[in-house]
Amino acid sequence: MLNYKRGNRKILANYKTYDIYKHYRTKHGNDAVDRKTFMKVLKDILPQLILLMIYENFEFSIPARLGTLRIKKKLVEPKLDENGDLDVRSLSINYKKTKELWTKLYPDKTPEEIKEIKDKPLVRELNEHTDGYRFIWYWDRLTCNIPNQSAYSLDMTRTYDRQLSNAAKTIKNLDYYE
Repeated sequence: MLNYKRGNRKILANYKTYDIYKHYRTKHGNDAVDRKTFMKVLKDILPQLILLMIYENFEFSIPARLGTLRIKKKLVEPKLDENGDLDVRSLSINYKKTKELWTKLYPDKTPEEIKEIKDKPLVRELNEHTDGYRFIWYWDRLTCNIPNQSAYSLDMTRTYDRQLSNAAKTIKNLDYYE
């Protein structure tokens, strides 16, 4: 795996927009638009499509029977373990509040010293602003006709994940299918 500043990447992208353009060019030959126009169309359409999916609950049917892309809501409930204690592993960590808690608990320590402390308390996200629901990008493969489709996954860019998160925090009436 490649080593980057933030650590190892889990998912390596095999196809980039240039590869998509090459396939488009071979399929359409002389009728294809130039690469600059192709890229401009992609950069203009994709953000608008994402905004429709976030704010209008739009489901995008991917051409060539590759399924649909949508946002799905999932109820996240804390569970009890065998001992009757709260099992919070399914809840996300709120890193901002956790860091604030650590600075209150360990005011005389530097961030490097805080990193060395084992079993520090973590603040978990209960998603109270969405009544306990978490919103995720979902690729519905029910109508997908590619072989070995379980080997493929969808990972949206950080920009689009942040747009969805900000919309969930600021708009009260966002509602998606479960």
